[in-house]
Amino acid sequence: MDKETQKLLHATALNINVLLNHVHKFEGLDEKTQEFSESEFKETIKSLATAIDKEVTYLIIACKPPARSSDVESLCPKINAGFFSLVQQTERIPKSAGRTYLHAVRKATCQSLIAAIGLINSFIDDNVEMEQSVVSDMMFMPRSGVFWEHCKALSQVPADNRTAVALEWTTSVGNLVKDAVTELSESLDSAKEATTAHGEDEFSEDSMDEFDSDIPADRIDKGRKIEKQLQAAKHTCDKVALRCIRDCEQLDEERVVWLDGLLEQGKLIARSVDDLAATLFMDDESWNKCAELESEKLRRLLADLVTLAITFVDDSHLAWFELCRKQLGETQKVPAEVVR
Repeated sequence: MDKETQKLLHATALNINVLLNHVHKFEGLDEKTQEFSESEFKETIKSLATAIDKEVTYLIIACKPPARSSDVESLCPKINAGFFSLVQQTERIPKSAGRTYLHAVRKATCQSLIAAIGLINSFIDDNVEMEQSVVSDMMFMPRSGVFWEHCKALSQVPADNRTAVALEWTTSVGNLVKDAVTELSESLDSAKEATTAHGEDEFSEDSMDEFDSDIPADRIDKGRKIEKQLQAAKHTCDKVALRCIRDCEQLDEERVVWLDGLLEQGKLIARSVDDLAATLFMDDESWNKCAELESEKLRRLLADLVTLAITFVDDSHLAWFELCRKQLGETQKVPAEVVR
């Protein structure tokens, strides 16, 4: 590949990098533009992703030996224009569309830009350096991601904030809480089996070596209580996912903010569930005190989640959430504007 072609590719990667740094900082328009529509936006992004994918595929072919400089020269402006349009469309999203929705679209956009820069860098000697903080924030893994996969992801951006919250809830809340409950249950079962086996062979010097458990025998009873609390947390999170997020049919600005709030509260609960389970594995003698503190913290977080869920949950499910809030104990006063 001649030097002029290398310079052209380098300039193209630089332009894409400028777009990347720009869109990465985008937090949404303060005022909602009347012409913005999630469904129309999704179709536009899908068309752009298809067009960009096509041009970049042609560029890959043109860059492979023997490189065709004339093709590269004609393709680079098209690729620049395609990515510019992509970023331009992304920056039409108002804050009122939802924080989770905006994050999902911005992430898909940034990852496609990062992938494109990485692809062009593979053909040139003078690579364009990307901001490491941007790459890290997007959790981009160049070895496992190829450009067209990110183009496909662009065409599959969430339809709206409800969809974005539902997807994020599954990975950042639902699955994490479910895994924590399963892992704790298995650890407690293993500890019980180890204790039983040791009891049957208490005179054997090797018995404890054969049945080594992560949870000490004297913590099993406490562990079962914690297990029940985690199961209750899982059930509550599942209810919120189904009855509040999935069943949310109306998406006015208040409900968009409500859905984002549910997700943020759910993430706090997922972390709290892990912290509570971890107390059973502590070497410190204060493990029991830590367990009590973490248990109370989780109870408060669940109560706050249920209180928030009541704001807009359908009347047919209101009784369950009211009962749940009563059992947990309300920990915060419900703002006047959300009282049912």
